[in-house]
Amino acid sequence: MVRRRRGRAGIYSAIGVILVVVVVAAVGASTNWYGLQKSSSPPTLQGNGAQIANPLLSVWTSSYNKQTGNSVNYVDGGSGTGITDFSEHPPLIDFAIADEPLSPAAQSALPAQPLILPIVGGALTIIYNLTGLTGHLHLTGAVLAGIYNGTITTWNNAAVVALNPGVNLPSSTIVPVVRSDPAGTTYVLTDFLSQSSPWWASTVGKGISVDFPKVAAETAVKGNSLVISTVAKTSDSIGYSDLTDVLSYSGSGALNYSAIQNPAGDYIVPTIADTASAIADKVASLATIPESTDLKDWFNVSMVNAKGTSDYPLATFIYLYVYQATDKGFAPTMTKSQLIVQWLDYILSPAAQAMVSETTPSQLYYTALPAAIISVDQAGISTMTFNGAPITA
Repeated sequence: MVRRRRGRAGIYSAIGVILVVVVVAAVGASTNWYGLQKSSSPPTLQGNGAQIANPLLSVWTSSYNKQTGNSVNYVDGGSGTGITDFSEHPPLIDFAIADEPLSPAAQSALPAQPLILPIVGGALTIIYNLTGLTGHLHLTGAVLAGIYNGTITTWNNAAVVALNPGVNLPSSTIVPVVRSDPAGTTYVLTDFLSQSSPWWASTVGKGISVDFPKVAAETAVKGNSLVISTVAKTSDSIGYSDLTDVLSYSGSGALNYSAIQNPAGDYIVPTIADTASAIADKVASLATIPESTDLKDWFNVSMVNAKGTSDYPLATFIYLYVYQATDKGFAPTMTKSQLIVQWLDYILSPAAQAMVSETTPSQLYYTALPAAIISVDQAGISTMTFNGAPITA
């Protein structure tokens, strides 16, 4: 009898101990006493920036999600908005995309050291609306500078006529359309104008947001899509936007685009092939390719005005900005840091780079990166850290 009671007491004690262990384990797990993380869905990476990149980012983010199950949300708020969000203290996004290297002033506003990673090549297109004209109007950097500074005000100006013999140009007033918001397309245009016109270089300069000279007929609008639609619906207008959006435009109105004279003296219509040729020639001409941390040096690198005979002169890189120390970024964790590295590796992969000019679900008009640029990007990504430690796969 006594033995039985002792046996039952032992059983009761064991049960009590088990219950205590279960309760402690449950409380420990719920309060993360052990440093364990409860399972949850991976965070969605947040990006913002250039509208020129949006068609490609839509394809890339979808493919990346299918391959990995991880998500990237890209908002094409414009280069200026993307850089502003990236520059906040703390940042509001994981990465920004822009079609310009950051100026020294923009660099100084950043909370930490970023990487600047070219991710793809693109082209700026000069668009116009001249009813009844077919083909591609010939223009030069000097003439474009004259149009945007107000010294060339009519389509039958002698400088324009000289470039287009046999073309019946109207006497109507030119209506320049410009971006009212900070934009990478403005950077590429003003970089080209600065290299084409000493007056422009010294008086206006280059940047994502410049004070365009006051021209009587000038119209300022926000966003690539509104530039395109405004030009398409406004007779005698001229504007600028990226090649992908221009060639994909299906709205109403008349829209044409120019053949631009390159340094070799040839008039080049923007195509993927001529843009790829320009970028390859420009990269080959660089004495050294800046490292991903050399923002100051990258600011002095331009894809404009490559010297090959078939090179389109308004080529550009599209850049991605991300913090080298991811703990300085947006809502940082090691898990998110690993996702960022995975996403960047995906962008640079042969499969992703092969998508830049795909035709389905819609035609994309970008160019893949030269191998030398991919190597520089990969070297930069390998230096990324979280709380001072390398980011493991």
